[in-house]
Amino acid sequence: MSVASAIPRPILLLSALGAAGTVGPSWFQAVVRKGKAEFPCVMVKAMLDCGDSPGYALAALRQGVDYVRFDGVSADKIADIALQANAKLIRARPESLDLYHLELAGQQIDTACRTWLLGTN
Repeated sequence: MSVASAIPRPILLLSALGAAGTVGPSWFQAVVRKGKAEFPCVMVKAMLDCGDSPGYALAALRQGVDYVRFDGVSADKIADIALQANAKLIRARPESLDLYHLELAGQQIDTACRTWLLGTN
């Protein structure tokens, strides 16, 4: 988010695949809140990936996650519940910059983020 603070455009913080089942919605929301507090000028949307688990998707909605990525068989029902909670269900995972794998490969995270945000990737 430090890179995004210098580039005036909204960003989407997208969790790792299936993160709702590993770190959980409460931890995810805490990380998002911390980032927003440290960088209040950055326009942030956050999406928690719930895979195909309706239980994880419902837990994310109860926790107040605004964007839930879910591709299970009950997506229409979960989408309706999301709408009632002023949230949105997204079925397809959006294209994203995988910081974890970049870091493992020894790449400069700041440079990769800047390139991604400026659309020169």
